[in-house]
Amino acid sequence: MNGFSIFDSIHIMWLIFIAGFLVISLYFYRDSSQEKQHLFQKQVFWLLLCLEVAKQLYLLVTNQYSYWSPPLHLCGFGIFIIGWHAYFPTRTTATLLFTLTLPGAAIALLFPGWTIDPVGGFLHFHSFVFHALLVIFVFVLTFTNQLQTAFSDIWRAILFLAITVPPIYVYNARFQTNFMFLNKPVRGTPLQWLYDAFGASGYLVSLTLVIFILWMMLYLPHTIRKRREL
Repeated sequence: MNGFSIFDSIHIMWLIFIAGFLVISLYFYRDSSQEKQHLFQKQVFWLLLCLEVAKQLYLLVTNQYSYWSPPLHLCGFGIFIIGWHAYFPTRTTATLLFTLTLPGAAIALLFPGWTIDPVGGFLHFHSFVFHALLVIFVFVLTFTNQLQTAFSDIWRAILFLAITVPPIYVYNARFQTNFMFLNKPVRGTPLQWLYDAFGASGYLVSLTLVIFILWMMLYLPHTIRKRREL
C-alpha cells in the first residue's frame, strides 16, 4: 500500500489511537508509586533506543541506509535527552524535554514527514510509535508537575541549539540533507507557510521567531499558576 496524506483517515486514526494511549498512560502513571514511575521512564527510554537501533538495522539490511539515516533531527536527540533525564534528571534535561522534545514530536505527529512511507510498513509504524512515545513521556511528567523548569531556563534550550545547529547545518550542506528542517520545510506543514512568506533567505529568521513565540505559549500556564500562588 502507498503512503498517506496529512489528516486523511489513516492519519486521524493514528492520532486518535495515540491520544487514547496517552490518556491511559497518564492515568496509570499518576496513580503509580514513585519507584514505578521511575521504572516507566527508563522503560520508555530503552524502548525508544531499541526502536532507533531497529530502524538503523532495517535501513542497512534493506540497502536504504544513506546520509539521511542518522538520528539527527530534534526527535532523534530526544532519545538521549530522555535517557539522560530518566537516570540523571536536571533542570537542563527538563527544559530541553519541555521546550524542544515535546513540541517537536507533537508537531511531527500532526504534520508527519513520513507520508511517503508505505502504510503498514516498518517505517510507517516506527515513525508513529516513536514520536508518540516522545510525547507521552514528556506529557505525563508535565501533567504530574515532575519537570522542574521555568521561563528563565530558556537559555538552556538556546545553548543546546547553539551547540547542535551549526554542525547539523554544515552536515546538511555537505550531504544535501535537511535535518532539523534547517534548509527547507516539509511540504503541507506550517513551516511551509513561513518559507512561502519569507523565502529561503528569511526562513531561518522567521523560524527562530516562531520558536520563541511557541516557548512563550508553553510557559504561559506556568507563569499564570505562579502568579496565582503569590
